[in-house]
Amino acid sequence: MSKRTRTIAAVAGTAGVAAIVAFLLLNRGDGTSILPSPSAISSESPSPTPEPTLNQALLDERLTVLFIGTDSNEPRRARGAGVNADTYLLASVNGGQSEVTLISVPRDTTNIPMPDGSTWERKLNAIWAEQGSEGMVAAIESLLQVSIDAYVEVDMGEFVSIIEAVGGVTVRPEEPLDDDHLMFHLAAGEHELDGRTAQLYVRSRADTDYGRMARQQEVLLELARRFIDPQTDVNVARLLDGLASFQSSLPMDDLPTLIEIVRRAQQAEVTRQVLEPPEYIVFEGDRGDGRGYILEPDVEAMRTFAARTIGDE
Repeated sequence: MSKRTRTIAAVAGTAGVAAIVAFLLLNRGDGTSILPSPSAISSESPSPTPEPTLNQALLDERLTVLFIGTDSNEPRRARGAGVNADTYLLASVNGGQSEVTLISVPRDTTNIPMPDGSTWERKLNAIWAEQGSEGMVAAIESLLQVSIDAYVEVDMGEFVSIIEAVGGVTVRPEEPLDDDHLMFHLAAGEHELDGRTAQLYVRSRADTDYGRMARQQEVLLELARRFIDPQTDVNVARLLDGLASFQSSLPMDDLPTLIEIVRRAQQAEVTRQVLEPPEYIVFEGDRGDGRGYILEPDVEAMRTFAARTIGDE
């Protein structure tokens, strides 16, 4: 059975969020719990908590997930404002969890080979607008010629709550970041960012869209580390706020195994790549054909890199 057929249908709304939060609260893969122990709230002898059953087949196979970041939030949804998806980050963990690969695909990429043999000549983010997350998964699979097991869709507008839930993130920019548009300035070196500042850190394009994608990769890795760390005091209310619009096709029945994969991958060798010029983009600019600023990909170079780092095992 293929990994794609083992993945359940899209999970959205309360049920999916509740399952994720419940598991994070009860067990983060190392036997620790965010909740107080039963003995702390009851005089009765607590019943032993059974160890979660892990899916060994899932642990032994590569897991590749597409993270999709949208620009929506609760106020915008309430007034019916349009939503764009501008972040496309592929995260892949090999079987055995010794290697992690992150690949960011620019939103302005055009001329994308599609599953039906056609070429999508408009920008990449228009695929999500017309075909949703499943359509985006299929397009990225076709572009890179890799198998994607699931997607995770989260609103960047609610990103603040997710960061605040784990007490902030540590970042280490190599160069100063000066964004007059966002009124955001950060010196080079190590910084501990709160939710609002971290949101500016991953939104700023002061050092181009490619720099923004690299920072998104950095913060995603830090978030994973914070959630798995038993020393992290997770704020459940803030986490729920951040997951209000969370959607995913990850298999909820395998949550213990998914958390275990993240836990084991903390010591993995990490490869981070933004598909940027000159190696992966052969043209950037305006062709004068009505599409505006576009990026034309070197499809073969992208596929070669993906095959080397994410090729099916």
